Amino acid sequence: MELCYQIKSALQTFENLQRITAFMRGAPLQKICLIWACLSCLLSPRLLVAESWTDLRNFGWESKPIAPSMVKVVDGDTFYVDWNRNKYTESEEKIRLLFVDTPELNQSHKGQDLEFGLLARDFVKDRLQNGPLQLWVSPRFPRDRHQRTLGLLQAENANVNLLLIGLGHSLFDARYQLPSNFRSYFDAEARAYEEKRGIWSTYASRRRYLKRLANEGRTVYSRKNRRYVTKLQKADSVDLAHYDKRFIKLVGRLERRIRKGAYIELLLLENGVEVVVRQKYQDRLPSWQFGEQILVEGFVQKYRDKWQVQLFRGVSAQ
Repeated sequence: MELCYQIKSALQTFENLQRITAFMRGAPLQKICLIWACLSCLLSPRLLVAESWTDLRNFGWESKPIAPSMVKVVDGDTFYVDWNRNKYTESEEKIRLLFVDTPELNQSHKGQDLEFGLLARDFVKDRLQNGPLQLWVSPRFPRDRHQRTLGLLQAENANVNLLLIGLGHSLFDARYQLPSNFRSYFDAEARAYEEKRGIWSTYASRRRYLKRLANEGRTVYSRKNRRYVTKLQKADSVDLAHYDKRFIKLVGRLERRIRKGAYIELLLLENGVEVVVRQKYQDRLPSWQFGEQILVEGFVQKYRDKWQVQLFRGVSAQ
């Protein structure tokens, strides 16, 4: 039965390819590029279904149905859902999509980017018209500081949040919390970067959004990104000065933890390597034991003649 299913799926994919090829004949270049980007996602299931919706339910995530008629889109990562039929007056009816940060349509501290912001908004509008729709809300982080509901949008079993990243409509937003399937998200972003989709399609735009990520303590996990060091570094032999303002992965033995005021913690690894953990990232640290091998990721910077790693993420080296 499984073999029959795979053969049927392959035939359906081939038929769809034939239809798309026929449609593309005589199409303008912009339409061809859009179709190819969407087709790439269809052939890459990890971009579509990075979450197991059943697993989310098992971990206590709440699934809330959405009817297309209830929706009003603000931009690529924000929309309203009139659950209470009161014309969107409740704060929890304003939805902020998790793990995405699309270009701004209005002037803000992030700057305005109508070219790619409108594309992101139109993509979300289109997905919200194709049911069935579900919003998945985490029990740990159901609201942000503005009391907007945070969630993952499921449309026809696709993870719309991840599609936004994979098509280059959005950065992977990992400032406030990390997804359990972190790799799926940074893989999607790296692929969009390498294939020059959306916000990564021009030199000026790539430079702009890499700078934004750097200000947030992260970068794109791509071999084609000069700020990202692919080779794993070892604390007992690394020369941090060699990686100034670059993002590295570092493994080493944890020797001490020092509290520096209310907002900063300092991790000391072997060979005197210092890892700075700012308050907003302290909840990302596992329950490490002294003498344990740990792996940290972050930018290298110099502070008062001392080279340090500014932690973005930490995991057990095992």
